[in-house]
Amino acid sequence: MRRVRRHDDGAGGEGMPVAEDLQLVHQMLEESFADHFNSYRESFPEFVQRLREDPGHRWDHWWIAEVDTDDGPMPGGALVSSRLTPDDSGRPGSYVDYIGVHRRARGRGVAKALLHAVIRDAHERGRSRVDLEVDADSPTGADGIYRSMGWTLDHVTESWHADCLVG
Repeated sequence: MRRVRRHDDGAGGEGMPVAEDLQLVHQMLEESFADHFNSYRESFPEFVQRLREDPGHRWDHWWIAEVDTDDGPMPGGALVSSRLTPDDSGRPGSYVDYIGVHRRARGRGVAKALLHAVIRDAHERGRSRVDLEVDADSPTGADGIYRSMGWTLDHVTESWHADCLVG
């Protein structure tokens, strides 16, 4: 488990993320969600621009999971999170925008490791909570992972649509 690498800003701090890592996160998420009913291909520039527009966006909230194979370590998943506005106590939270585990790495604890990373990070930052949303009909059974880790359900939403007939 590692954060997306960032360039040295020259002043002893961390600057912009390494493009190769951002592209790897995009690839992992695109491939992880390929079998999701609502999946659509999003170009890398669209992906980065959309996430950067989120007011809670932080580059240091992106992680890459690697798994060991006979050929050495390979990427197995990624997580992108952001900062939530403060709750009633005045403490901000963290929000999991995306978590994806590549098919080849499923069943190896990658999702749990990514979630533990964001929880640990939120704790270290003094955040009050970590939130996420999940499709209850996910083909990966993601809601089972959250329950097994002690997450609690806050609320359930339904999405409705109507077809418009052009005639």
